[in-house]
Amino acid sequence: MKFIFIFVFLLLSLTVDAATRKVLQIDISANPSNNNTLIINGVTRTWKSSVANPASEIAIGASAAISKANLFSQIAGNPYTGPLILQSVDVDSVKLTTQVDGVLTYSQIGSWATFTLTTLTVTSAYNVRMPITVEPSATRTIIANDLVSAISLATGTFGTTDAAFGNFASLTGAQTITAKNLQSSNIDSLTIRNGSTDNNTSIETSAYQGIHFNNYNNSARKFTIRPNNNGYPSLFDTASSATSNANVSATDSTLSANSEALLNVNSADNRYLRLTAANTVTGTISTSATFASTGSATFSNLNNSTINSSTIANATSIGGTIGSLTSGTITSSTITNPTLTGAITISNAGHLITSRLDDTTVTSGNAVVNPYNTSFVKLNGVSGDVNIVGIQGGVDGRVLRVYNSNASYNVNVYHQSNISSTASNRIITSSEGNVSGSGGTQMMTFIYDGGSTRWLLMSFEN
Repeated sequence: MKFIFIFVFLLLSLTVDAATRKVLQIDISANPSNNNTLIINGVTRTWKSSVANPASEIAIGASAAISKANLFSQIAGNPYTGPLILQSVDVDSVKLTTQVDGVLTYSQIGSWATFTLTTLTVTSAYNVRMPITVEPSATRTIIANDLVSAISLATGTFGTTDAAFGNFASLTGAQTITAKNLQSSNIDSLTIRNGSTDNNTSIETSAYQGIHFNNYNNSARKFTIRPNNNGYPSLFDTASSATSNANVSATDSTLSANSEALLNVNSADNRYLRLTAANTVTGTISTSATFASTGSATFSNLNNSTINSSTIANATSIGGTIGSLTSGTITSSTITNPTLTGAITISNAGHLITSRLDDTTVTSGNAVVNPYNTSFVKLNGVSGDVNIVGIQGGVDGRVLRVYNSNASYNVNVYHQSNISSTASNRIITSSEGNVSGSGGTQMMTFIYDGGSTRWLLMSFEN
């Protein structure tokens, strides 16, 4: 009864200073025609001789008076937003009134009615009858909205134990809240104790202490933050099960099983991190700043990095810069496009081996040899005398050996031949003339001079 008394008191005391209400009177002067319309606040109602959609269509009556009655019934059953107060004035007129400071616009299609819009200044209170159900439906909505507006001006508070507010959480005071969800909001300085342990609870401090982050479309727990036995917060993947409040051991075999990992990013790729024992990180880890590793560490697929005072074993490919390799060994590896400075010593137990290219594209006539990445080209496709008019791939200091394995046909070297379309592919001989082979099976050595951008013929043997 206390709650009802407060509401009635507020309603009886409600006043509005310098406010207005708009009133629209619709006088039906003629019976509407089919598809004539009434548009109020942008919402269209259409007159119809046969109604298919009662929410937006009004039945045309046998007379203007009957059509007026149909209009009143249609609006009463489908009130305009606002809401607007509906009244029947006389046999051919209805009236719509806004709430305080409400908006009211109108238009029509057809000449079936005249409209009179007036603005009323509201300076006095109005009485409300209780129970509220004695008021028309549209009027009840207006009363309820005015009541909410009145309550919003209050400076007092409702008691946290008031029965009428049993379904609402208080901003202050101690309350017991059960079976409630808080969504799409922020909560600051929230303390919850003795929480539930079902899958729909996000914060738990009983059997499975911690904060659980759930998948919205799946009630199973996905990630959990909870303290270990030492009181330090830890992050767990608990998709498979919510584990007990136990300390994480460095030798715990379930670290790789996703249920006890200190940090588990995704159970699909089994990526986890632990802070003790071998400090093992599995899966891909990306850092945007300097990453320092102290103690023993193992890296795989390490690219574009600097490694100091470390041992690299069984590396297939290493990208980046090796600043200084002292007393180190690189075994069974491929080094692509390196630049070597300083003296290189090959011990008597070592070998410098260059790969061979078996070229079958050079057959006869004028030819430009392409050695690709090799330093030894063996011409295996010679089927007639060949004139080497140029060589591709010239780089300052590059040495190339060419061998004609055919004993019947000769290979000749042309001096400064303009048959080659690229000048940097041309060859200079010591005689400044063409060198001709005889008897087949020739062996040649070239070196590239970057200063003159020419290949130099160093030796030619028949």
